[in-house]
Amino acid sequence: MVVDILMATYNGEKYIKKQLDSILRQSYGDFKLYISDDNSKDKTVSIIKEYQKKYPEKIYLSINYENSGSPMKNFLNLIKSSKADIIFTCDQDDIWDKDKVEITIKQFKDNEPTLVHTDLRVIDENDRLLFKSMIKQQKIDVKRDKLNNLIVQNIVTGCTMAINRALAEILKDIEDINVHDWYIANVASIYGKIIFIDRATISYRKHSLNECGAQNMYSFKYLFKRFKNKEKARNMLDLSYKLASEIYEKHKDISDEYKKLLYSYSRIKRYNKIRRIYIIFKYKIFKSGFIRKIGQIVFL
Repeated sequence: MVVDILMATYNGEKYIKKQLDSILRQSYGDFKLYISDDNSKDKTVSIIKEYQKKYPEKIYLSINYENSGSPMKNFLNLIKSSKADIIFTCDQDDIWDKDKVEITIKQFKDNEPTLVHTDLRVIDENDRLLFKSMIKQQKIDVKRDKLNNLIVQNIVTGCTMAINRALAEILKDIEDINVHDWYIANVASIYGKIIFIDRATISYRKHSLNECGAQNMYSFKYLFKRFKNKEKARNMLDLSYKLASEIYEKHKDISDEYKKLLYSYSRIKRYNKIRRIYIIFKYKIFKSGFIRKIGQIVFL
C-alpha cells in the first residue's frame, strides 16, 4: 500500500523539527513525505533540507516562490499531485503518535471513497497538555457524518485526516475551495463514507500563530462570547452557505436529493427569516447541541 504524507509549510521553524521527528518515527515506515513550502521567510526551508539530506528516500520538498495565498490552496495542490493509495494531510507544528499511520491505514478495507479521521489531544506552545480529547472538549458528535449535518458543522480536523485513492480522484479537478478539510468531509459523505477512530493520534499545538485553535466549549465565557460576537457567528454560517454553493457547482453527478439540499441552503440568504427557518427544518440542516441550534437560528 503506497502512502503519502502531505505537509504544507510556512514560517514553521519553531516547531517543524518535532513534527518531522514524529513522522520519521512512525511504526509503519513505507511512506513518502511531500512538503510544499509557501515561500517561508524564516529557516523552515533550510531545516527541511537538512532532514532531506538524511532521508532522501523519504522527504521531498517543493517551494512555491509565489505564495499560494492560503494553506488550503497549498494542501489542495499537494493532494492533486499525489498518486498514492492513501493520503495523509499534516500540519507543520503538531506531533504525531508513533502508530498514527499504522492504525489509520487499517481502516481502509475497500475501494469506496473513504475518509478516516481521529481524535486529537491539545498541547500549548511548550508541549504542555491542555485537553486529552478535542472531540470531547468541543462536544463534537462524530456520528453526524451525513451531508445535512456536515454542511453546517464540520466534524473532521484536517491534521488527523487520511483519504484513499478513490476519494482523491473525485477531488483532482477542484481548483479552489475555502476550507479543505470541511469540503473533503462533505464530498466523502456524498460519494462514500467517513470513519472515525476514537483515539487521539496526534498532539495538536494551539498557539497564536496557527490558523485555527481548540476552544473550551464547556466554558460559559466562550458561549457568551460567541453570542456577543454576532459578526463571527454569521461569518461561520456564511462560510457554510459558500461551501454548499461550491459543492453544488463542482459536483454535477450527485443525486437530486443532495442537489436540492445544497441548492436551497446555498441560496438561503436570499430569503426572509421565516423561509430560512423553513429550509433548515425541511432538510434537517442543524448544528449539534441545544446551544448551537439556538445560535444557528438566531444568526440565520
